[in-house]
Amino acid sequence: MRILLVLSIVLAVILGCHAYSATWGRRNSNDYLLSRTLEARNPIKNNYWNVNVNYPNGYYNISAVIVYDNFKNNSGANPSLYSGGPGYRFCTVNLRGQVNRGINSTVEIWGR
Repeated sequence: MRILLVLSIVLAVILGCHAYSATWGRRNSNDYLLSRTLEARNPIKNNYWNVNVNYPNGYYNISAVIVYDNFKNNSGANPSLYSGGPGYRFCTVNLRGQVNRGINSTVEIWGR
């Protein structure tokens, strides 16, 4: 019985780590949608996608960067915030796909 409990906890941690939607910062009610980018790529056999989504230096300060995984089974890209983001006027988000799988992610940048 104890082994089942330990295995359940380990499985929950592993599945929790594979949630590919991410949020940096906090979106408020007075923020504007500065950019929405849809990145969709077909799978490559025995390889993966590595895509950078850039938001150039703009006029507004960024308050939130939100990445949605449009695949419902969490088989999409793993997002990383490379530079900039909340508090800056620019950002670069990296989307790294899984081997033999495509990418279908939406990157939203909110600011004021």
